[in-house]
Amino acid sequence: MDDMHQKWPLLRKGLLMSSLRKRNPGLHPSDLQLCQRVFDRVCLERKFDRMSGESDVQLLAATVFSLFQNGCRNEGELLESSRRTRQ
Repeated sequence: MDDMHQKWPLLRKGLLMSSLRKRNPGLHPSDLQLCQRVFDRVCLERKFDRMSGESDVQLLAATVFSLFQNGCRNEGELLESSRRTRQ
């Protein structure tokens, strides 16, 4: 397992990684860290097991990355937008 997958559990199970690389090959580690923090926080708030492959967890991961890719780059805004999206 490479270092990136060890640092960011969201990516450990391969959640969205292949589609992210195809859509945005220039994604920086700091971008991934931002998305990971938001994902982790919302998982904690919703009492999701962030390491599970459950559809709610995958949908949340997709939502966080989608919001980020669509221009929501401020951590506070990304967090609030992710919170408003309910499964």
